[in-house]
Amino acid sequence: MSEFSIFVKPLLLTILFETGAALCFGMRDKKDLLLVILVNLLTNPPLVLISVFLMYHLGIGTGRLITYLVLEVIVVFVEYRIYKSYMSFQKDPFILSLLLNGISILGGLLCQLF
Repeated sequence: MSEFSIFVKPLLLTILFETGAALCFGMRDKKDLLLVILVNLLTNPPLVLISVFLMYHLGIGTGRLITYLVLEVIVVFVEYRIYKSYMSFQKDPFILSLLLNGISILGGLLCQLF
């Protein structure tokens, strides 16, 4: 597997899914949309790196389980704190983080199926 398919592809898909979802939820401020992109540049690479490490050492099934049950929850809370501190968008930052990450996870799973 190439570095592109392991690290770059998930990052690009995450940015695409989450920015698209933010637009669908009514986010129009360019600074807020840029924040969504920057937050994913901050959180996605470590998530993927730790996830790959866990899958390598614990097996794919266990690694994915830990990724979705533990790491994604941490990402939701980290992104929530950043959105709460810096975003002007008038939606609840926790719900926004939860929805954007949920959409990104579902989108990623669908991409793996096809």
